[in-house]
Amino acid sequence: MKRNIAIVILLSVLLSLLGGCGKNEPAGSSSPETAGTVITEPAPTASEITESTPAGTEAQTVEYPEFDDTYTDRLPENAQDGLTLHAFNWTYHEIMVNLENIHNAGFKNVLTMPVQQPKGGGSSWWAFYQPLSFSIGDNSALGSKEELTELCAEAEKYGICILADLVLNHMATTDNEGKEADGTPTVSPAVAAYEPVIYANRNEDTDGTGLTFHHNRMAGGSGADTQYYAYGNLPDLNTANPYVQERVLSLMKECIDVGIDGFRFDAAKHIETETDPEYPSDFWNNTLEKAKEYYQKKTGKELYVYGEILGSPSGRSLKNYTDHMRITDDGYLAQIKSVFAKKDPSLILNALLKTDDAAQLIAWVESHDEYVTTNTHYTDVRVAKYWSVIAARKGLGGLYLARPTAELTVGEIGSYAFESEYVAVSNRFHNRFFDAESYESVDGSCYVCEKIKDGDQGVLILNVGDVDPEQTVQVAVPHLEDGIYYDSLTGGQVLVHDHTAQLKFEVNGMAVVTRSRDVHPQLTISERDCSFVGEKKISLSVRNCDEAYIWFNGKEDDKQAVSDSAEILLKDHTENGKVDLHVYLRKGLNVFEQVFTYTQVQLIAGRFNVMGLDEKYLNGEYELYIWSWNPGLWSKNYEIQDGVLLVDTTGMTGFLIAVFEKGYTIGDPTRWDSHVIKQSADIKGDILKEGFFDLSGF
Repeated sequence: MKRNIAIVILLSVLLSLLGGCGKNEPAGSSSPETAGTVITEPAPTASEITESTPAGTEAQTVEYPEFDDTYTDRLPENAQDGLTLHAFNWTYHEIMVNLENIHNAGFKNVLTMPVQQPKGGGSSWWAFYQPLSFSIGDNSALGSKEELTELCAEAEKYGICILADLVLNHMATTDNEGKEADGTPTVSPAVAAYEPVIYANRNEDTDGTGLTFHHNRMAGGSGADTQYYAYGNLPDLNTANPYVQERVLSLMKECIDVGIDGFRFDAAKHIETETDPEYPSDFWNNTLEKAKEYYQKKTGKELYVYGEILGSPSGRSLKNYTDHMRITDDGYLAQIKSVFAKKDPSLILNALLKTDDAAQLIAWVESHDEYVTTNTHYTDVRVAKYWSVIAARKGLGGLYLARPTAELTVGEIGSYAFESEYVAVSNRFHNRFFDAESYESVDGSCYVCEKIKDGDQGVLILNVGDVDPEQTVQVAVPHLEDGIYYDSLTGGQVLVHDHTAQLKFEVNGMAVVTRSRDVHPQLTISERDCSFVGEKKISLSVRNCDEAYIWFNGKEDDKQAVSDSAEILLKDHTENGKVDLHVYLRKGLNVFEQVFTYTQVQLIAGRFNVMGLDEKYLNGEYELYIWSWNPGLWSKNYEIQDGVLLVDTTGMTGFLIAVFEKGYTIGDPTRWDSHVIKQSADIKGDILKEGFFDLSGF
């Protein structure tokens, strides 16, 4: 449904407004430093134009349709058509309690950490990429199989698909130096407890099952990729072995049975295909293809899968893999990342994909490996602008990294930037137009991506030049119909006339323009759901709100209005050792409502307090050791008091807590002991200074 608004416009004014890049010049002819055509005076509104028409002047009546504004975001039905949040270092419980916000931010899929049993229980992120098993981990820092099952069921209520990361190319090693007699990496003895047959046959065929790991160190050609994993001293599985394939398929089916809707395959490039020129095997046919059939029969849908292919596989075609799965395109955004420094949007337009078919690819602004190892720490707004390009590109799958904490702590969410409206508007734009016709162009310093679908239309405009939020700019939109559109970030009207859009950019230079007034309230909060000692201040700010209120501990009658920002001293609102902060924001029909909980703790003086440890670790069922950094030394330099582990940190730069079997004694206290069952994250830096650490859920 749409309404026509008659607007009287002076012909001379209209012609002057349409000068520049809009109608009379080809798109892209403006200087790269200029965003389309800048109108130095604000564009007149409809009423201003009518009132300013002098008597006796020839006028022209132009009708601008105002379109239906009732659209609300809907996640795509299929995982393949949606965007994915990488919940890096999140537990299953953390994903579950954030499902509503993930849904509201427009993400269709959530990718977990690897779900197999991780080395040492998964105290560090890298331990998840050294699996001990081909089953869902029963002693993982991510949570239990039951929690994963519960997560999948809850996600289904929101229309969200849970994707599991799987590590199928290699297993855990003892350490960075451990080698077998032939120089190949040593398999961790801990594998034996979970995969006894694979472990027993690691170096020789002991029972007719066949050799389960590669020992082909000198392999050339495709074998250099597939027969010996040259990264991180990790033992490379013999993926051609039928028993290994059987265990992998069992893992995939187990995941599907608990509700997993898709997989990411770590190091997929290092697993051969049936068309490998030198070392072919039927691995993917006997695992993935059978898992697809199993999933389709169980759900009636298509299993969503993609593999990590960094660079290109040596001497092999990408088609070897794209016949089975989507693959990662780690080079797409690399071609674009100088676009703001050079103020040249053609870098976006000319960026090449790994294959001609974007629907075969997954792209990201930053991967977890890049973030952890190369410090590509762009600002959140810069990430959002790059992300808008991925989200708008037709067919391209997008993976958005939820950044970890500075300490890379497993079980802690490092950033909530995924909720930012700068990210959410791009996700909603994608969801609305994922199957629409797409048209890319450049006008001055603006990249333009138009979408046309069944009478619905919209455009992403990304201004990579200098932005003055007070200036009205004209940008060529060659395919959009005339009418009144709206910027999803500000709610401001955008007039499109004769294939030219008139708009003001926010200082970030993004505009996501559709036919709907779909503006959402925005919250920024300094810290969420944490423990505190003594005084702690929380700051929050709100934006795009018709209403904004906060109240404490369920006392809605005492709610306080927030106009812009507020600072909260938690000790002033503490009841029974905690504070529940309730936030309610509304913009039109869009509501944000959430409760944040802060727990006040009392420290036992004199030592570092480790709280929340399960009683089974404190009552003697296991052996608990402390590994200190600088010096590296095992000790039991702690005591237990009132359920709190009190650690003497004198001289330490940090430490971790390790669990061993009851009665186990560490032989050499100066060397790392690989018999550890489970270990905590490193407790160091600012955490050490705070004097306490909450290990609830460990």
